[in-house]
Amino acid sequence: MIRRSPVLALWWHAVSVEGANVSDEGVMARLGSMTAGCDLHLHSDASDGSVAAAQLATDLGHVHMAVLTDHDTLAGSEAFAQALDSELSPPDGVELSLRWSGGTFHLLVYGYSLASTELALRIDELAMARRNRNLELLERANQAGLEITEAEVLAAAGTTDFLAKSVGRPHFAKVLVDRGYVSSIQDAFDTYLAKGRPLYSPKTLFGLEEIGPLCADLGLVAVIAHPLSLGVPLASLPDTLAKFQRQGLAGVECYYAGYSHQQRVELAQLASGLKLLITGGSDYHGSFKPGLAALSGFGDLSVAADIGDRLIERLHDR
Repeated sequence: MIRRSPVLALWWHAVSVEGANVSDEGVMARLGSMTAGCDLHLHSDASDGSVAAAQLATDLGHVHMAVLTDHDTLAGSEAFAQALDSELSPPDGVELSLRWSGGTFHLLVYGYSLASTELALRIDELAMARRNRNLELLERANQAGLEITEAEVLAAAGTTDFLAKSVGRPHFAKVLVDRGYVSSIQDAFDTYLAKGRPLYSPKTLFGLEEIGPLCADLGLVAVIAHPLSLGVPLASLPDTLAKFQRQGLAGVECYYAGYSHQQRVELAQLASGLKLLITGGSDYHGSFKPGLAALSGFGDLSVAADIGDRLIERLHDR
């Protein structure tokens, strides 16, 4: 494989893709001609995406590597990996919500056979806490005069048990839309489900000081997702990431669909300076994030093959 210099690689990773197509309502993962790229941040209906894991892998077409990173669950990992047409065998992935002094942030964890590690036990703990949160959310909805049933929420998630899948607020949002209480998924969050709104209930969260060392001990790679969501000024971000690095952070999601070209380049430069792994992905959720396609994001995302290569190398080195 040809290796580019760090400077050239930085610009290569961030180059936009002309003519990348976004699927109709975001249900198809991707329609377009881009092939053999990477997407290291994808969601299926095992958590809060709308597309089944195997179908999502099929919709991607031929890729260099893609990783399913559902919220707090590994339920779709095996089906996704079996259906994926990729040049590299993908690791498992999961996205965890963690607390920190500034609020919360999301951590992407990558590794092989995650279901057989101690991390899976922690994920099970989160699943039980999520079930209890969902029941509380239902109670809040009924108290607010919203006629929502457990059966409707479970049906929106495509399951019959809160523990069977990672059921969450997007599924409540869909029921609110179907019931006519709101006009869209975003309206449901803005009116009822976002922090500070009537139905919001905080998650049970771990801290990076717990999860980071565990990941390091298990040989996993922990990457901060969409790091600008920390709300930290760019000038202060190096200190924050350096602190996280001391707690086990191994990488930064620099090439994120929601970021501009300049933001992606600046984040990659920052990560490189801290010797943190550079990753990227779309954060695809199907119809729950309309207009956002896997691989190409909003049309200008391209995560190059060597991003995936370096993730695999890091996993093999740990």
